[in-house]
Formats: sequence, C-alpha cells, structure tokens
Amino acid sequence: MAQLQANRTLSGSFASVWVDGALIAELESITVKVKLQRERVQLGMDVDSKITGYSGEGTMKLKQVYTRFYEVLDEARRGVDKRCTITTALKDPDSVDGQEERYAIAGVAFTELPFINYKIGEVNGQSLPFTFRPSELKSLDAIGVGE
Repeated sequence: MAQLQANRTLSGSFASVWVDGALIAELESITVKVKLQRERVQLGMDVDSKITGYSGEGTMKLKQVYTRFYEVLDEARRGVDKRCTITTALKDPDSVDGQEERYAIAGVAFTELPFINYKIGEVNGQSLPFTFRPSELKSLDAIGVGE
C-alpha cells in the first residue's frame, strides 16, 4: 500500500445533501450516527457486553435561506408522522481514484423544528435533530483503499 498523502483527506466542502430529493444548498453540516445498545454480560470474573439493539440519530445544521420543513408541523397537527429520506454525497476531487461516498436514510423523523431563531448582527441558522432506524441507513457508494 502506498503512503497516505494529505491531499487524500476528504473535505466536507464537497458534500451535498438532499431531503426527499430536494437539494439542501444552504447546508452547513450534517452528522449521522448509530448508537449501539449493550447489555452487560458476566462470564466467570470477566464482565463484557453484548449488542442488544441500536438506534440512529443525527443533526442537520442549515444557514437560513428558505423556510424549510413547515410541512412536517402541518402533518403533525393533523396527526400524521411525516417521514423523510435524506441522501448524502461526498465527492472530493482528491478522493482516492475519484471515488464518492454516498448514503441514503429512509424513515427520517425530525424531533425538533426550529422556525424562529433570530439574532441581530448574525446570520440565522437552524439545527434540525432527527432519528431513524439503522436498518434504513444504506451505503450507496464507499471510498475503498486505492492501488
């Protein structure tokens, strides 16, 4: 394997995110993680753990340019739990062999909808936390080790 070069590190500046097929151009950041639920297991004197479940959560941060996700509130008022699909792509021109990393997450449920967050002299931002079932997280493309 060749020695790793600094220019191969990926930059979020080349990331794109879509919600239900609509590009979120004002994205500042997105974080998606799977939390493992573990049960303690004692074997003799050793205490270890076993995975007994997992949950998914994330946060999408936006610079406020548009009014977004009001329809989620409208649906909730009618008793409907609107779910979305988030698709991400990271295509850094310096990635190994020009590869791209892409994910899709179906069944995303927003847990907060920050509609008003104004500060004089500052750019408005919004932070949208969400949950999902890890079984709905799909890797569409991955960046492998190059030659």
